[in-house]
Amino acid sequence: MAELTEKVKDFFTSARINQRTLMDVLSEFLAVEMGGQKLYEKALGLVSDSEVRTKFREFHRQTLKHQKVLTDVIHRLGGNPRTQSLTAKVATEKAQALLRSMDASGLSKDQAELNAIENIVLAETKDHADWELMGKIARQATDDRLREILGAAASEVEQEEDEHLNWTRKKLSELQMEALSKGAKSEARSDSPKAKSPARKSLIKRTGGRGKTRTKAPSRGRSGGRAAR
Repeated sequence: MAELTEKVKDFFTSARINQRTLMDVLSEFLAVEMGGQKLYEKALGLVSDSEVRTKFREFHRQTLKHQKVLTDVIHRLGGNPRTQSLTAKVATEKAQALLRSMDASGLSKDQAELNAIENIVLAETKDHADWELMGKIARQATDDRLREILGAAASEVEQEEDEHLNWTRKKLSELQMEALSKGAKSEARSDSPKAKSPARKSLIKRTGGRGKTRTKAPSRGRSGGRAAR
């Protein structure tokens, strides 16, 4: 989440929070978590890497928990979790667009897997920023009750959000490098100077595999005659 120096600075900065705007923002945060749930479910049907599947199942369970944390926060602050703000509706549309991109035809199995993981990275980047902002609000808010409610929620979730983003970004990079190096050795062999060119292959075929024809050594002439007596 936020760097330590930034957190310390927040404690020495105060801000009066507009309650109505905050409730709209929290509604958006919840929509992002709900979109993340669907993205993980979709991705699990596309990825084959065993480590990725294990982690995505774990992150999916945690995402469901994060929804409950946000729902509780909204309830405690007097809001209705079922009411979507305008920004929440936009967040839902963004998640739907990412889901549609995972149905793209023409992609190979490896490409579809990488695309699914990349979409998770995009979603988790936004998710991570949301919880980082919640922690900042909790540290700067002048309202003690707000500080308590948001601070407890951020503390419960922030480490898991750190792992979601950092692990997925790192794994995506590893799998992309693996995809780029696939077939590189066979490509290098085919580009080697020792590789048989079409002309050389034709010559070998004509000569029965000998590759080169031998030239007959010249016979010794008779100019020497008999030895002198």
